[in-house]
Amino acid sequence: MRLLVALCAGIGLAGAAHAADPLRIGIGPEPETLDPHRGVSIGAARLLLDLCEGLLTRDGAGRTIPGVAARSDRSADGLTLVFHLRPDARWWNGDPVTAADFVRGWRRAVDPATGSGIADLLDGVENAANIRRGRLPPDRLGVQAADTRTLVVRLERPLADFDTILAHRITLPVHGPTLDAKGVDFANATNLTCNGPFRLVEHRLQERYLLERADTWHGRAGVALARVEMRVAERPELELNLFRAGDLHITSAVPPPMLDWARAERPDALHVHPWTSLSALATNPDGPAWRGNPDFLLALDLALDREQLTAASQGRSVPAYGLVPATLWSRPAAPDAGPKGEARRDAARAALARAGFGPDRPPPRVEIVFAGAEAIRQRVVAIAAQWKQVLGVETELVGVESRMVSTRLAQRDFQGFLYNTWIGYSPSQMLASFLPPSFTLTATDPAAQQAELRRAEQEVLDSRRFIPLFQGSSLHMVSPAVRGWQDNLYDIHPVRLLSLAPGADH
Repeated sequence: MRLLVALCAGIGLAGAAHAADPLRIGIGPEPETLDPHRGVSIGAARLLLDLCEGLLTRDGAGRTIPGVAARSDRSADGLTLVFHLRPDARWWNGDPVTAADFVRGWRRAVDPATGSGIADLLDGVENAANIRRGRLPPDRLGVQAADTRTLVVRLERPLADFDTILAHRITLPVHGPTLDAKGVDFANATNLTCNGPFRLVEHRLQERYLLERADTWHGRAGVALARVEMRVAERPELELNLFRAGDLHITSAVPPPMLDWARAERPDALHVHPWTSLSALATNPDGPAWRGNPDFLLALDLALDREQLTAASQGRSVPAYGLVPATLWSRPAAPDAGPKGEARRDAARAALARAGFGPDRPPPRVEIVFAGAEAIRQRVVAIAAQWKQVLGVETELVGVESRMVSTRLAQRDFQGFLYNTWIGYSPSQMLASFLPPSFTLTATDPAAQQAELRRAEQEVLDSRRFIPLFQGSSLHMVSPAVRGWQDNLYDIHPVRLLSLAPGADH
């Protein structure tokens, strides 16, 4: 996936002798959109990280650092934040990035007309929850431009982890002239105008995105790469084949069946690291198989042997009984896992009997919708096998395109379960994906907020609207020619900090 563009000559950067060589990175399946308020896929997040910049951004270790905001002030009560924007922040076309651009973006994010599936991440901002529920107009959001370079944000309550939201794509600014001219198409690959270290210069659907260093970005002197190719691949097996052929420097994943090969043949390139990801089954609460019969849903949950599901992963994942990875809590404490082994299977059969099913009345068939990648298919096949073995439940497996999973989840377009993976950077951000729209934090003290979030997590677990399966590890093949890569808990790797070693072999 090679795209050619004219490059500016004579750029005096470290590693400039190799600057013309593009870094080729796998981003997984085709992102459903580059709209920062609508996109929920990992591929979209990876692209937007280097195409756009918020008030805060991320460093190579995944930590939040200043972005467009050069500095900030916080009121004594923690409810008012004032951000002072850098005077040299620019859009790709040279327009200055202003406080009004952030106001425009945040209002659009919470406007019900936008249809954002992640707008609840902004619920800590004054009036945000009521706006996205249609009770107030977007201009009542607690964000305003005091002047061109001063943004004032008012919170509903002090938020200890609000920095993770400020570095999230939901809080990106929006270029007004592009939005006015293009409307809902402002963020497609042809129209997108952003303010990050790389600009998008070409896109071929289901193939690749070509990024070129943006000379308008304030930190351009520290960006070694002139070009980056983001490769699209529906299956990680394809990425691995490209890597083995020397045509990809970094993969977005490694197929679990190939981990033994990678460990034996390319230990210099294999990177495995704990990650704040959660794979779970989203449940349609109105599913015909268990409507009015929660014991059947309980039986299905108890029949899952998470230790067995992760045994063959060789370090890729660990069993999950909660919705928030333990590493995100300030005081890690895992939810009660309940019985294990044969005791758990006995409890599952007892719940099935209470649901009214047994030898004389077979249980109904259930459905799992999943992204059709082979690694995921193997997971759901194993889940179906456990349900069949323990409960005699037959499962219909429905594979769909990866980018359709989030759409079907948002529209609740499935009869039983939908297998999906969520990523978060703090407990409140992680739980935002699972809590009902009506949930709002009321505590102001950080410790009390965590206690409130833990209670909310337990309510979701008890309801079985989401059934956690396992917490993952990031898996990448990274060529030794790549410089600047840091394994980290958040699996965030800004391309602006990467480079290629001159003359190094793949």
